Amino acid sequence: MRRLIGAILVASFLLIPYYLSHVTFEGNVIRLGMSGPFSGGLNSVGNQFLLGAEIYLKNLNDNGGVYGRKIEIIAKDDRYEPKIAVENVNELIEKEKIFALFGIIGTPVAEAIFPIAVEKRIPFVGAYSGAEFLRNPPNPIVLNARAGDLDEIERLVKYYAEEQKYKRFALFYQNDSYGRAGLKGVKTALAKRNLVLVGEGSYKRNTLSVGNALYEIEQCNPEVILMIGSTNAAAEFIKRARKSHKIRKEVRFGLSSFMEPKPLIDLLEGNGEGIVFAQVVPSPWTSDVDEVENYRTLMRQYYPKESLSHVSLEGYFAARMIAEVFKTLGPEFTKDQFIQALGEFSKTLDEDGISKNRDERCKCLHRVHLSEYVDDDFYSVGKDDE
Repeated sequence: MRRLIGAILVASFLLIPYYLSHVTFEGNVIRLGMSGPFSGGLNSVGNQFLLGAEIYLKNLNDNGGVYGRKIEIIAKDDRYEPKIAVENVNELIEKEKIFALFGIIGTPVAEAIFPIAVEKRIPFVGAYSGAEFLRNPPNPIVLNARAGDLDEIERLVKYYAEEQKYKRFALFYQNDSYGRAGLKGVKTALAKRNLVLVGEGSYKRNTLSVGNALYEIEQCNPEVILMIGSTNAAAEFIKRARKSHKIRKEVRFGLSSFMEPKPLIDLLEGNGEGIVFAQVVPSPWTSDVDEVENYRTLMRQYYPKESLSHVSLEGYFAARMIAEVFKTLGPEFTKDQFIQALGEFSKTLDEDGISKNRDERCKCLHRVHLSEYVDDDFYSVGKDDE
């Protein structure tokens, strides 16, 4: 009898997430939970992403919300540490009763949190990560806003290898799941062009310990150094590389979008020579896309003293994306219906009118944009990415 009762209790516990998924949502506020680096070396990424999301939601809520409901973000600081993020997410789910996780920052953090979201059946929307595990195999609770890391790597390698005709590539990367996935992606992209990685060097997350990485890369005489990591570490590496007598002065640096262009340039005292940035959003300053112009207007309205940035623009788009999903559901919906809508929202029509799936959920985020910094401004480089 005890075993039977125990089995019933276990089964009931496992079925709770599915039962709750079929309960009609009630309340005047939809709560989204965000764990991000709001302090520490990566604090600008977390704060800027949240800032961009909040300007969209503030404007939305000021104009009646979605069918009369406000959408709010409850944000907790994890300092870009997965263990802290796990604690945050458990609290967001159990105590704050969030409806969905939103804007999780970074692949290592997302990797630690994702199993919790799957187990609890919590929608996982707009992560600031291009990790492949959030894309393949597709998971119904996931809605990505940005292009994947592999898309960025492919675009950078294509630019340098095919358009610029460079052949000697090295990689500087963060020594964790994010960086190691990037290492694999770089090798794959090079192999497609009959090239190999001539050297590599890594550093520990949340540190500026780049000396060993520099030593390893100095030995291989690269023409291009691709970089997958954080802004501060990349800036430190570039400073040292420029002073090194063993690295050619004309070496090129190709950076992934996790590194913030303007803060990095500031750390380099305005010297952006030889650096190309991959980004998943258009230019926050010069793009004439309607939604980017609206982003600039709302920034002036709500945070006039804050500077524009690629990260806050992505936060804006991610918030817009999740709001659009809620708009498709009508005033009454269940969590299960929301999750079904995520799948529908990820579909688009190709030129022949045939439905197809894709990772990019916003027309402004489906391309990888390359730019370089010249004379106090960012300019597009390379052929248009399709």
